[in-house]
Amino acid sequence: MSTPIQETAPRADRPRLRPLLVWYAVLGGPLAWAVHLGVAWSVTELACLAPSADGVFTHGGSLGSVPTLVVWLGTVLPWLLTAGAVGACVVVTRQRRRLTSETSPGPDDLARERVGLLLVLGWFLSLMSLAAITGGAVALAVLEPCA
Repeated sequence: MSTPIQETAPRADRPRLRPLLVWYAVLGGPLAWAVHLGVAWSVTELACLAPSADGVFTHGGSLGSVPTLVVWLGTVLPWLLTAGAVGACVVVTRQRRRLTSETSPGPDDLARERVGLLLVLGWFLSLMSLAAITGGAVALAVLEPCA
């Protein structure tokens, strides 16, 4: 007579959410915005410094072509990463809805609710980060950086 063995690992045929995709949906936008802010602001500030007559550096130089390229790359690439995080929010939301409709209530309910909370947070943070980076790109296109 054999004793039944309980499964502790999830079944392979059961659909699951990918944890890295969930975390990219939540943290991708804010991390990309932080990179954008650090690169674009620091390069602009350092490139715009010009020495005055008394030897003190003041803000009044001109942004050259290489720093301008770095600032634009530091704006466009994080914008694309943030747009990807919004896309990840869409994918994870669809997967979560499909999993919720396919499975019956059970021990995974708490995990599904946690993912739902992370998705709300991910949508908010990613969209706000996308708006902040877009605002920085518009300012970069419209305003003189070293004025």
